[in-house]
Amino acid sequence: MNARRPHSPPLGAGLGRIRSWLYSSRIEDAPQEAAGSFNATATTSRRVAGLRRHARSALWLAAGVLLYAAWTHVPWAHRAAGSAGVEEALVSRAIDGDTIELADGERVRYIGIDTPELYRRSGSEWVYRPQPHAEQAWTFNRRAVEGRTVRLESDVERRDRFQRRLAYVYRDGRLVNADLVEQGLASAMTIPPNTQHADLFRRLEREARDAGRGLWATEGASP
Repeated sequence: MNARRPHSPPLGAGLGRIRSWLYSSRIEDAPQEAAGSFNATATTSRRVAGLRRHARSALWLAAGVLLYAAWTHVPWAHRAAGSAGVEEALVSRAIDGDTIELADGERVRYIGIDTPELYRRSGSEWVYRPQPHAEQAWTFNRRAVEGRTVRLESDVERRDRFQRRLAYVYRDGRLVNADLVEQGLASAMTIPPNTQHADLFRRLEREARDAGRGLWATEGASP
């Protein structure tokens, strides 16, 4: 007797079940795919918003810096030199009216002014032959800073061609460079780029001229 084979469903019915299963699976996965897409979009939006906020903050900061620089009228190079190049030092002696020597042996040339010379070159030697008012300027400088602790403030250039340090010299809050000009014992001498107090020195020199002080005593009032 022949064995009876199990009944096999028609091919069309099997394909129908497969189509139904695929359709139901896509329906079930659709919310998850949509949710994932929504989350990715939300994350991207948050990142873009954060970048925009940072960009706005950077622009406001840059605008503030530019406004501050314009308000102070001080070039950045000068300001950097002034803030980074300030220190205190002990003065061992005054060499002349506009030059001093520190306790460590370093020589400092006052910025922006020029006093009469104590020494002149004779052949290969320097001889003591003071110009008019050179000794008065030297005496004033000695009394102002010799043996005292002063504050040294740099400008753009830190040293001159003779390797002397260049500085504005303060004692007890007073700018000694300016005091010498005010007393008529120094003239204003502006050598760019060291011009931080050039306007002050020129004004003080003009006032000393008009008053006939020191160097200007024999000139009388300026026209």
